[in-house]
Amino acid sequence: MPFFSIIIPTYNSGDCLKKAIDSITSQTFSDYEIVFVDGASKDNTIPLIEGTKTSYPGKVNYISEPDKGIYDAMNKSISLAKGEWVYFMGSDDTFYSNGVLERIYNEIQKEPVDMIYGNVTGEGSGKHYVHNSLSEILSKGIHHQSIFYKRGVFEFTGKYDLFFKVSADYHLTLKIFAEPKFKTRYVDVEIAKFGEGGLSSRTFDYTLLSCHYKLLMQHQLLSKVEKPEECLDTSIYCSFHLLREKKNMSFAWKNLVYYATNHTQMNITSRLKTLLRTVYWTVKPV
Repeated sequence: MPFFSIIIPTYNSGDCLKKAIDSITSQTFSDYEIVFVDGASKDNTIPLIEGTKTSYPGKVNYISEPDKGIYDAMNKSISLAKGEWVYFMGSDDTFYSNGVLERIYNEIQKEPVDMIYGNVTGEGSGKHYVHNSLSEILSKGIHHQSIFYKRGVFEFTGKYDLFFKVSADYHLTLKIFAEPKFKTRYVDVEIAKFGEGGLSSRTFDYTLLSCHYKLLMQHQLLSKVEKPEECLDTSIYCSFHLLREKKNMSFAWKNLVYYATNHTQMNITSRLKTLLRTVYWTVKPV
């Protein structure tokens, strides 16, 4: 059983995949496998994967078949992966240096942990993200390229919820932060450079954010957020957006009713306004 499973979902990724592969095969720590889950690519992705499998026998596993998007591919990969620890890498991502896996392995040996995470940098922008504030993570999210998951957590969280098209990874990670039995730890390690052309970098997930505050309440995480009122405002705004765009309307309704009837910090006027605006945006044509 390998220590790490490095999972890479691919679809017509031939122009960037070699760089991602090279960043893995150049690691100083070699107890890993690479799991490719391909969505039936039509370019040179499969030849690249086959070549890697030939060059590194016993370290590469892959499937290639149509899927329902990146989270469907990631769900398939969880079943395929054999490692004790799981890491998801985009086909346009790379490890920050050739010592990342060794550093994370050494950190894991120091004390029991179920999820360990560090820092990432945008490949194109150079923007550096330091995920050392739990409040920031719970309020604004965390890049999945910064996270290593112990395999057992997926038995508790289940797989990625395909209802959330853009941020199902954050939805799953919230479950881990919310569960007291899981130990999570930040380490000041540069994990990856992530490609900024992916879906989550280009698209705002109104659906997840519409229920974000509700999730924080239900999982008793609000006390760990510095500005919960901002999360509430964002969730209400995103719920109204779904109604305006006539998308996932019943889901938006449930969230708005929840906010208007369960959030004690909203005064009666705010509650009524929220419900009235819910009706307004429901009946108003696009």
